[in-house]
Amino acid sequence: MQRKKPTKRYWAAYAALYGEREEEQLEFDVAGQHKKAPPKKNDSPKEDYEQIVSAVWLEKNNILFFHVPNGGSRSAIEGAKFKRMGVKAGIPDVVIPIARKGYHGLYIELKRVSGGVLSEHQRWWLDELKRQGYDTYVAKGAQDLINYVKNYMEMN
Repeated sequence: MQRKKPTKRYWAAYAALYGEREEEQLEFDVAGQHKKAPPKKNDSPKEDYEQIVSAVWLEKNNILFFHVPNGGSRSAIEGAKFKRMGVKAGIPDVVIPIARKGYHGLYIELKRVSGGVLSEHQRWWLDELKRQGYDTYVAKGAQDLINYVKNYMEMN
């Protein structure tokens, strides 16, 4: 089985995480965004790409966070096992367990810049977490997430 050649988007994410490869200088700014527009496939990058850019920025700014990897496809057996372990549909993607502005922490559901829609499970979790004293937000892309976190963390 032959492997596919890594895409420019893959190398951009790689560069953001580990530094640029010597043989290929990628155009990537401090926030983790492409200086050039991303390739037009469906107008905006996929959610996993936005998540990588967000994670790189959060890491670079030493913000305590974690990603909840609930999405993705699994076999029926693995899905049943995860369900028994407590995996729940709709949990927000990014958790920042830092109390600010009267909240216990921040939960962010990350969507694509265009095209992402909240599910009923996601809406329920965001409402419930808000009732429990957490700040919640639906970010449209990495830059929106970064801007919201800067505001939440009271960063310049």
